[in-house]
Amino acid sequence: MTYIRSLRTAVALITAAALSVGCSFHGSYPDSTAPDAAKLRFISDMDSATLSLLDAEHCDGRTTGLLNNLFAANTKRRAEMRAAPPADAKAYLEIRLEPGQETLLLTNSVSTGSVCGGAFNFTPQSGSEYELTFNYAGSKCVSALKRLDQVQGKVVRTNVILVNKGLPSCAGRNALFPKAPETLPDTPERAALIDRIIDESIIEKMKAGAEDNTEKAGKDESIEKNIVERKAQIGFALPETYWTEYRDSMERFARDVSLQKSRALQRYKDDYRTRLRQLDTEQIKELAPDSETADLGKMLTTNNLMLQHYERVSRDLIREALSEHINRMADLDRRYSVCERFPKCWKN
Repeated sequence: MTYIRSLRTAVALITAAALSVGCSFHGSYPDSTAPDAAKLRFISDMDSATLSLLDAEHCDGRTTGLLNNLFAANTKRRAEMRAAPPADAKAYLEIRLEPGQETLLLTNSVSTGSVCGGAFNFTPQSGSEYELTFNYAGSKCVSALKRLDQVQGKVVRTNVILVNKGLPSCAGRNALFPKAPETLPDTPERAALIDRIIDESIIEKMKAGAEDNTEKAGKDESIEKNIVERKAQIGFALPETYWTEYRDSMERFARDVSLQKSRALQRYKDDYRTRLRQLDTEQIKELAPDSETADLGKMLTTNNLMLQHYERVSRDLIREALSEHINRMADLDRRYSVCERFPKCWKN
């Protein structure tokens, strides 16, 4: 909720600035002047859509402009991108980014009675071009990032996995990055109550089962089949050292995915414990099963919120594993100059 309130305030200030000059609002983010700057196009049909960039030195964020506002013209920032925008792109802006510098991107929209947005970490590659769309998908607002590549005279759009790792260096700097919550001292009674609450909240789908030999053999067979198919697709010889690294990366990704459940459950327990340690003992008792002062309504509400948190954590861990896998494969293909000979090489 703090995140939403801070974004609402930020957009209100942006809108006010745009109205004060009575024209297009250019934003406070300065384009990179690097000769190999990456370029990003932001496209949105959302009301009062904004894109902000945050990093370790700019925890309050820098704005890039304003789109689809009733009282201000769309920002006309352009970055001379090689790839033309989609034919149906009505409102968009373009910026130049410092290559290799990690940034937290915030997308946001404010319309009558609602605020919608998202956040993800992004490290643009040297000389690369990207396209970020921000629109509704059903009742949810969705950000989607694609890398734009020129292949045989055509633009190829490749999805980029979005992961929100935040900016740890900004912790405690503002409402968007609050200080770590203060917890009350542990006592044997409090610790026992908290353990009971967490244990009782864990449902069957959260529990990780042990991998048997059949499952492992199936994964190994799938990896070998993937390598055979990849060799046929590439159509030229690569040294065995390449395929050894390729196989290692595939096996590591399979391990990361298999460990996802246990990692998600551990993070769920840790986060739930931190949440409960902020409460006084009487509040904890209200959430403890079989407690004389147990409040069923509060128990159900809290467990439901934490279940949603578990599901978000699970999705984030899968995205992180996939993102790291793609980065490893892209680095491998770069080192062996695969992209120079094979358009469908790995790219991050």
